[in-house]
Amino acid sequence: MNARRDFGRRMLLPSLLVTLAALLPAAFASIGEAPSTIMSALASYQPAPANGGFTAGSGFHFQIASAKDIAIAVSGEGTLNDANVRFVSDLIGAATGYGQGIAGPAAQFFRSQAASLAGKGPSAVGVEEYVLHLTVTGEAPYHLSFTLQPQTVDPSKFPPATHSFGPADAKHVIRVFSDFECPYCARFADTVMPKLKAQLISKGDIRFEYHDFPLTSIHPNAMAASEAAECVIAANDPAAFWTYHDALFANQASWVQLSDPVDALVSLAAKAGLKVDGVAACIRNGTYKSKIEAGLRAAATDLHISGTPTVFVDDLKVGNYTDVASYVRLLTLSDALRASGAGSTGAAGATTPPGGGTTQ
Repeated sequence: MNARRDFGRRMLLPSLLVTLAALLPAAFASIGEAPSTIMSALASYQPAPANGGFTAGSGFHFQIASAKDIAIAVSGEGTLNDANVRFVSDLIGAATGYGQGIAGPAAQFFRSQAASLAGKGPSAVGVEEYVLHLTVTGEAPYHLSFTLQPQTVDPSKFPPATHSFGPADAKHVIRVFSDFECPYCARFADTVMPKLKAQLISKGDIRFEYHDFPLTSIHPNAMAASEAAECVIAANDPAAFWTYHDALFANQASWVQLSDPVDALVSLAAKAGLKVDGVAACIRNGTYKSKIEAGLRAAATDLHISGTPTVFVDDLKVGNYTDVASYVRLLTLSDALRASGAGSTGAAGATTPPGGGTTQ
């Protein structure tokens, strides 16, 4: 399954914005870049400095929160007349980097849903890697106040990694929740991971974590593959995981359609040059099933993950996990959030995950 989806953090808005975000092309978001990128996109509204922020020509007041000269959130308030609906929608488009791809549906949403939200108190919706908090009050044309900021996760909510490589005390952590039967996960392993290693992880300040998330409801052999990986490690050593990880994804088509994949999974390990003594019995006996299921439940419950691959940079969800530039931007944003006190400490203070510290 594709990871582009609503994070479902709290309540929310009809799925108009979220559904549209799932269809958006890759974007270079302005949150995570210099505040000037947002201001440049809004130049036609002639925003003027006012009250610690800016007021657009239409009268809507807004602010750009920043740290280390990096935009970390935008907020604003004003009357939801037609001119301000256009402005707010364009502001959201500029701040997310999705431009008119999100601005048009956002305007439609405000025009059609403001009445139903008026007087109902704070609401929130996940829009790709962001969360939009808004409150609508008064009578038509209504008053809107909102904040748009990156979605963040309390690091304590992350379950222990299945396996990892990179320094245990790394400044940053990239976490992927993955399913060995998922074709998108295979694509991530084949095309994205090599780029991340070469361009980012090789610098020595990032730890990469793999988290098992077998989607058994749609991938009947995913659990067996995850169990097989643990059984292969037991027959070899922790580093064997990465060899087998690559083999499982590279040869995915050879085992995903089998009614009983155990023999094929064992054969795949042998062909990869790994020891397979006791591996078949280990899989069939479900030796590691409860361990994998515990991590799966924790990720689904605490992180609201429902599809794979889902990727995080520190405590920030990655919207476009195929684009290395997205990771670079989120690493910069994570540093800015830490400096502002608005984000978590990411990898700082984290303990070495069980099974972690292995090299690939």
